[in-house]
Amino acid sequence: MKTLQKKISGSILWIIIIVPILIMILFNLTARYYVNQSTAKELKNVVENIKELSTLYLDDELIDENGNQLSLDNINRLKVIRSALQVSKFSMNTEIVVVNAKGRVVFPQSYTDTFLTDAIVRRALSKTAEEDRILRFFSGGKGYMFVYEDVEGVVADYKVLFIASAASTDALIRMMNLILVLALLVSTGVGVAVVLSVSKKISIPIVKASKATKRLGEGEYIQLDEESDCLEVHDLIVGMNQMSKKLKQGEEAQKDFLQNASHELRTPLMSIQGYAEGISNGIFKDVEKTAEIIAEESKRLTVLVDELLTLSRIEAGNYVGQFDTLNVSDEIKDYVQRATGYATMQKKTIHLTVPDEPLLILADESLLFKAVYNVLTNAIKYASSNVDVTVMQDQKTVVLRIEDDGQGISEKDLPHIFKRFYKGKNGNFGLGLAIAKTSVEFMGGKISARNTKGALFEISFPRKV
Repeated sequence: MKTLQKKISGSILWIIIIVPILIMILFNLTARYYVNQSTAKELKNVVENIKELSTLYLDDELIDENGNQLSLDNINRLKVIRSALQVSKFSMNTEIVVVNAKGRVVFPQSYTDTFLTDAIVRRALSKTAEEDRILRFFSGGKGYMFVYEDVEGVVADYKVLFIASAASTDALIRMMNLILVLALLVSTGVGVAVVLSVSKKISIPIVKASKATKRLGEGEYIQLDEESDCLEVHDLIVGMNQMSKKLKQGEEAQKDFLQNASHELRTPLMSIQGYAEGISNGIFKDVEKTAEIIAEESKRLTVLVDELLTLSRIEAGNYVGQFDTLNVSDEIKDYVQRATGYATMQKKTIHLTVPDEPLLILADESLLFKAVYNVLTNAIKYASSNVDVTVMQDQKTVVLRIEDDGQGISEKDLPHIFKRFYKGKNGNFGLGLAIAKTSVEFMGGKISARNTKGALFEISFPRKV
């Protein structure tokens, strides 16, 4: 498996190498095409000028009836024309060749001081059968271009070939290719250095984050340095640090939960065990009363276990809710009626204000009861004498307000009252309000608390129209 640095650098290096090569190939083809076209055009213009010069200086009887002999005057004139070719502005070295109808070269009489050879001339003559008047060929690994004219002489026909050597243009193209290759090597070297540097800057913090992830898996909640000149890497490190912090908080919360849960479970269990052993040893004479105490502690234990299971299932996402359309007015009336007995025992009074029209929401009836009943009994417990329960609505929301006339919630406790096992003054398990919050939010509602004349809890749900 490749490292991130190799993946980043490998892909970019291929681009750095391939793109210049493609550019070099394209430039080479374009340059050759341009040079060939320009040379052909230039050669054609030169030939036209030379033809005019030939018309003025050469007589029509350039070759005799046997197609062999050139007059001395015509030979000298051809030499003048050849010299004119050599001193012309044409960029390629050009020679004039006269061939009789039998394909025999009658001028120049010698290839001395020329680039011509028998092979070059024969190769050129073999191309004269083609329709193009400006042709290119290779001989001995070198490029040549030529133009030919078929001349109908008075005495005999002949061909005049103007052969140009492409050595200078080929050398120019080779030089350009060499420059391009050098530029390719330099750009590749610079590109490799830049890519390796950039990929290293990107990969190093990610490698550190990867190592930090392994350490997180081993339970070591470290914090990485968030300074980075790359936004994505910075966001990754910030996310890692937040995850580390959350995991640490989660582990601490889990430890606290287990510690508090074991403590809360141990209290009723020890009470049950103590009373049971007392009955067994004959310590308690009033067995019936002792049995009632054991039953009460068992109920307390059952409630605690039930609340723990409900809370853990909802938070773990394993709770399967049964959502139905509920009339909040009827539900709250029922909950208040159930809590009236507890309020009477506490010498408190519940005042209920509910609209006559139905207030419909979509909720799980069991969770709604747990949430509202826990908040309501909590208000009864801390009220001085009265608890006001009010149900209201607007266009989108149904709101339940439960307000007591007690001393309110201390500013120290207020931010923590919905946490598991957090006990305020005279608190029991510290689970009631945590279950209320978890249940309400599971059903898509909201719950909040603040102080007014006492403590005020507001529970709101989206209204079902």
